[in-house]
Amino acid sequence: MGLILELRRRNVLRMAVLYVVAAWLIMQVAGVLIDLGNLPDSIGPSIFPLLVIGFPIALIFSWFYEITPEGISLEKDVNRADSITRVTSRRLDFIVIALLSAAVILFAYDKWWIGPPPGKSIAVLAFENMSADPDQEYFSDGISEDVLNLLAQIPELTVISRSSAFSFKGKDISLAEVADQLNVAHVLEGSVRRVGNRVRITAQLIEASSDSHLWSESYDRELENIFAVQDEIATAISDALKIKLALATEQPSLNQAANTNAYDAYLQARELIRTRDIDNFREAIDHLQRSLRLDNDFAPAHAQMAIATTQLFAYGELATLEEASRIAIPHLDSAQALEPDLAEAHAGRALLVLSVDQESAAEHARKALAVNPNYADAINWLRIALNALGLYEESNANLEKLLEIDPLSIVGRSGYADMLSRTGRFDEAHEIADQFLAEDRQLGYELHAEISLDWQGEIAEGLSWELQGNGSGFGAFMRAGLNNEARRAGMGGASLLIDMAEGRFDGAVEEVKRALQRTPDDRRTIWITAETLYDAGHIDQAHPIYERLRDFVAEDRPIPTSIWRHRSSNETTMRLAHARRIVGDETGAVAAAEIAKQDHAAHAASGANNQFLFRTEAMIAAFEKDLDRVVTAGRSAIRSGLRYRQFLDDAIFEVFWKEPRFAALRQELDAVLVAEREKVLQLICFNNPVPDNWQPMAETCEGVIEQRER
Repeated sequence: MGLILELRRRNVLRMAVLYVVAAWLIMQVAGVLIDLGNLPDSIGPSIFPLLVIGFPIALIFSWFYEITPEGISLEKDVNRADSITRVTSRRLDFIVIALLSAAVILFAYDKWWIGPPPGKSIAVLAFENMSADPDQEYFSDGISEDVLNLLAQIPELTVISRSSAFSFKGKDISLAEVADQLNVAHVLEGSVRRVGNRVRITAQLIEASSDSHLWSESYDRELENIFAVQDEIATAISDALKIKLALATEQPSLNQAANTNAYDAYLQARELIRTRDIDNFREAIDHLQRSLRLDNDFAPAHAQMAIATTQLFAYGELATLEEASRIAIPHLDSAQALEPDLAEAHAGRALLVLSVDQESAAEHARKALAVNPNYADAINWLRIALNALGLYEESNANLEKLLEIDPLSIVGRSGYADMLSRTGRFDEAHEIADQFLAEDRQLGYELHAEISLDWQGEIAEGLSWELQGNGSGFGAFMRAGLNNEARRAGMGGASLLIDMAEGRFDGAVEEVKRALQRTPDDRRTIWITAETLYDAGHIDQAHPIYERLRDFVAEDRPIPTSIWRHRSSNETTMRLAHARRIVGDETGAVAAAEIAKQDHAAHAASGANNQFLFRTEAMIAAFEKDLDRVVTAGRSAIRSGLRYRQFLDDAIFEVFWKEPRFAALRQELDAVLVAEREKVLQLICFNNPVPDNWQPMAETCEGVIEQRER
């Protein structure tokens, strides 16, 4: 204790805090100045070791020296009666508070305000098609995209992805506005005029802040030499950027087809694949087959063939992953035999195994990004893989990277809205949905409905958005207990869920057993069967079905869910833990619960703050027979949006069903559901947002209308 008191008296501890805060601020300010002044990135790493070296020096100085009215003196030479260390300590406190305030302001600015664009950043806009034939649009897009792809391989350069950069195509918007929306310092624009066998390509590089031309050039070439032209353009642009931005990276190369027609077919296929439309996937495969017939040594065409085939499986066109793999893997092997470091080939392998082997998917996605750090699809697939592996913080970081290079991405913004909802930042999530409303009303309605209904528990609000977006409203009606409306609105599987909600288990059990006999290896069917048997009270029968779900996931990961969002993967894993306990496998029960606990902790560490987090917490507490934690977590879940009455009927809580505090928890949820049901009835009976498209059944509103009239 004597040493601690002496450290305090000599202000050594205050100096340590002051130094750490000041050093952090210096690093942050240095980062800003490096970006604003286009200074070498090596400055940042050079400052850090100097600050580390200075830390012990500052502490030693504070121990041996003291500030006096006459100046700085050795501490041993200062009379204790004349010491002003208390005055100095108060001054240091004020300085620390001031620096901490500056740190908070800087942190808030960095987190909530978009700073100036990185100096080494560019958006390559779609080159304008100046040809007489509008069908040549794909060709001009292909030229500009090849330039974009070459620049994207430069690690030092932030290159906005195609989907965001090309979204301004055909719009009357200034380059300054484009740069502002994409948060870039430079914009490249150009045009392509193709007449017969000749092509003229023009390109110009513009500095957004000054609206000045840094470089421009025109190219007239015979079409047979188009690849040389592409390389020439990209090289010229890169040279201009190297001079302006001090880029040290060597110029990457472009993968070329030996046949112009093969390249044409490849460009058309690539354009179709990006639409994420199942019919377009089929047409893209036709184009890629033609490309490979003309040039079977064109590696990118092989890679895109694998990607298009895998997307057909993802969109339900191919029945099994094995079927997709039989087609995709030979093309991926061919692509990598021709171009071992082809980013699209690594990305294709990541996509192929994304649903079954997330570790391998993440490895391949990282290899793709090592070649092309601005490859938006690879970043997105890496994000999905990391999320499935429980690496939520790293997944969120990749989501932010995706938005940095593809700020207008629908996938990226949807994922960000989901992340905001998971952390309880609903207003910000709805702001993204408002952006979608301005661009695609259907997407906007769907996202608003998801945020309101699945995350906030605002049933009436979620239903209003669903109805405006031509949705059925099934989930909202189920949560509000309006089962007749839900039955009318529901499609495949709806009757099963409604029967379960109304306690008619026998028919539901027979239905799922028959379904499992028909498709015994389908993960969705296995999951529904296990959950139905569990809810029906046949936990011993549910147990072996739950165990089959373990075959679809790594040993240390929770069981993934597979239907309507009313239960999380950790909740299903806790059901497995309870089922194992029921059949006498206590060791296995504890192991399953531990998986859920670890994933639950990872969610919490990533900033999650939502009903599903608290629901898992309540189930873990019930498994550990801790009523206090069950009640606390249950109340937090209700206040965070829990609107699923059957949750508290889960058999894992059975030991507490007769406890007064648990009964009070049920009553609290029931009261919330009654209030939500009333809001829904008021909405559909008196404030229907789509009266011309949909009307409630007459019996739904009879009592409500009579009550209002009285």
